[in-house]
Amino acid sequence: MVIHDRSYSRWDGDKSSAVKAVPVILDAGIKRGVATLFRKKIPALLLILGAYGSFVFFLGLIYIRYYIVQNAEKFPGGLAQAMQEPEIQAMTSANAEHVFFYMFNMQWPFVLISCVLIGSGLISNDRRENALELYLSRPVTVRQYLLGKLGTIAFFIGIVTLAPAIALLLAQLSLSWNEPGEAWRLTVLLGRTIPAGLLWIAIPSITIVAASSLTQKARNAAILWLAVMVMLEFVISNILAEVFGNQSFYLLQVGFNIRQVAAWMLGDTANLVSGVPVVQSALVLAGWCAACILLMLRRVRPVEIVA
Repeated sequence: MVIHDRSYSRWDGDKSSAVKAVPVILDAGIKRGVATLFRKKIPALLLILGAYGSFVFFLGLIYIRYYIVQNAEKFPGGLAQAMQEPEIQAMTSANAEHVFFYMFNMQWPFVLISCVLIGSGLISNDRRENALELYLSRPVTVRQYLLGKLGTIAFFIGIVTLAPAIALLLAQLSLSWNEPGEAWRLTVLLGRTIPAGLLWIAIPSITIVAASSLTQKARNAAILWLAVMVMLEFVISNILAEVFGNQSFYLLQVGFNIRQVAAWMLGDTANLVSGVPVVQSALVLAGWCAACILLMLRRVRPVEIVA
């Protein structure tokens, strides 16, 4: 009798090859995150419209201005001339203030939503489902596991913050590259936007994954993360700053430090608080990152297999 079941056959792979765990964990995390966000059609549609509505508006503004200027004869009444005025041009072209406003003022609610809905369950769900033991009992290191989880939440934060900002700058560059000095200005701004955006992605990702490693329920991780951020951001630091009249207490705010360092990276002096040195904000953020990484390494440990 012919046996068609070959489940007993030996594995023919290379045991010495490196284990590519990060892409696998990242792929599984992204798929699970997408399923979480798009569980219901109407809320998902509203979320997409909210996240990318401002992007479409700014992109349309850039192209409309370019079309009016290039087709001045079709628009009587001096509309094309008005579009070339320095004030109007500054309002309808990308600069450091606009990039800061878009990424940090317009998109922060969607960073919050991503962290609460997706980031809070990245490790806590694995702990609840005993999947952490399955991951780490295989040839998967703690570093690979954490990089996969951090990459998952970083992906969702990046597609609502850094990716649209880069797209807006590239659109502006494609239209005004032949104007004197514009190509260099936009290239420099693009080079400043990337590290500022990466900072905006990294800090929330690290903090929410650290909170997720502390509990076995995503809800508890989200509450813990929100409680710490809200208390530091809106209550403790503001009260201390008002009582003592010292802006240095703003250093307790994670969001303030992110905005302070990002404004310096972008060269945006309008949103830079001169009373607080940027170096101090950078050191505080480095301390947060170090503490969260040590916490994650302590909470996520490999499983010891006893033969």
